[in-house]
Amino acid sequence: MSSWFFYHPIFLILLPVLVIPWLNFTKKTAAIPFPGSLLLENSPLRKRPFVFLSNSCFSFSLFFLVLGLSQPAKVIKNAPVKIEGLAVEFVLDVSGSMAEIHDFDTGSPLSRLSLAKKNILNFLKGNKNDTSWTVGNINPPGRQGDLIGLVSFASQAKLLVPLTLDHSAFISVLDKLQPKKIPGSSETNISDALALAIDKLDSLPDQRKLILLLTDGEQNVVNSYSGYNPIDLAVLASKLNIAIYTLDVGFSLEDKTIQAELSTEEKEKRMQARDGLMQIAQITNGLALDASNEKKMTEAFQKINQMEQQSRDSLYSKPARNFYPWCVLASLVLFGLGVFSPGSPWQRIN
Repeated sequence: MSSWFFYHPIFLILLPVLVIPWLNFTKKTAAIPFPGSLLLENSPLRKRPFVFLSNSCFSFSLFFLVLGLSQPAKVIKNAPVKIEGLAVEFVLDVSGSMAEIHDFDTGSPLSRLSLAKKNILNFLKGNKNDTSWTVGNINPPGRQGDLIGLVSFASQAKLLVPLTLDHSAFISVLDKLQPKKIPGSSETNISDALALAIDKLDSLPDQRKLILLLTDGEQNVVNSYSGYNPIDLAVLASKLNIAIYTLDVGFSLEDKTIQAELSTEEKEKRMQARDGLMQIAQITNGLALDASNEKKMTEAFQKINQMEQQSRDSLYSKPARNFYPWCVLASLVLFGLGVFSPGSPWQRIN
């Protein structure tokens, strides 16, 4: 299927100029007759068919000129559109532990989820006060051209925002996201969240596809709906050329103060969670990033922004074929025919 449209339809108001070739501007003009012109009185050059042909050529020449100025184009609805931005699925942990409040580097108490939301917002919009978000001043801050989607998970995974270029809608949903606090609904189901994100990305045409997994724990839902474990899903993502960046927002094992408060079992569990996230990233050629505090999380998003650059050329271009060059060419050809036609004013002695 196809349809036509004009880029500049305002120029169509010039269509009345088509009558200009048919107007006789010399009818009432005083002139001194040339004596020799009487010999050409009955010449075939004066025959009306040639005059009609010449005027028609000039009218059609003006028509195609006006049409060219209006820039007609045909939209091919089933034509493939090349999307230059990335496709990014944010897979965000909203389990109960993400509600834990910490005094991060700025000294202001924030929950892990609030800190994650703040950095996602800076990643998408760009932190204009921080020049480190721009690499070599090549790309402006922000990720305006990326298709983005949002999957949240606790004991269950939910698709909150389908992949879209409408970043304002995404941000609106993200802003309202809160951690689960109801017992039985605040576990960590990474498997189903990854399965959902992979399924949505796999349906897209060829382009760079990423999953940004933000979590503070490991898979602790035994019977996931997908039936896969996170490592199996990482292998699947690798086969589909989907890179997974894992951002570990759990506490750092390097913090001696925290280590002193943990039991051996809790330390071992934390190490397993960290190693699992590293393995997921490694399998998919992504990166495992430490996002355990405000500074490290900011650095993690900056690193992703630097590594995953995008081209914003033709992001919103329609799959259209523009016909204005052909209109201009037709106008020039018809004008030439009109000039050299036997009935042309330039070929007559009046």
